[in-house]
Amino acid sequence: MKKVKSNNFSLNKIQRITIIVLVFSFLIYLNRNVLIYRNIISFLDTNEIEARIIEKKEGSRGSHLTGFFTYYYEFNVNNETFNNPSFNENYKIGDRVSVIYSRKFPFINKIKD
Repeated sequence: MKKVKSNNFSLNKIQRITIIVLVFSFLIYLNRNVLIYRNIISFLDTNEIEARIIEKKEGSRGSHLTGFFTYYYEFNVNNETFNNPSFNENYKIGDRVSVIYSRKFPFINKIKD
């Protein structure tokens, strides 16, 4: 009788850890606005500007079931347009909001509390 080699695919410990780190890094990257930018802005040199709520939408968590969403806000700095989700379902298209943004990195911004 011949022994048949089995092609079992298994990962060693370092490969499993690497995959987990890559997956979490990717998830953080996708949510960097909420997880990183909105938290570090208080440590940066900022300016305040008025932004306008626009028609672009962001689905809230579970929006495929509930239909809840928020609109984005938009503002211009140095002839460049920036926008982010408002994370507030009460804003309507055309509303004006006060936004703080980093002078050096305007893509880091949030609605002023």
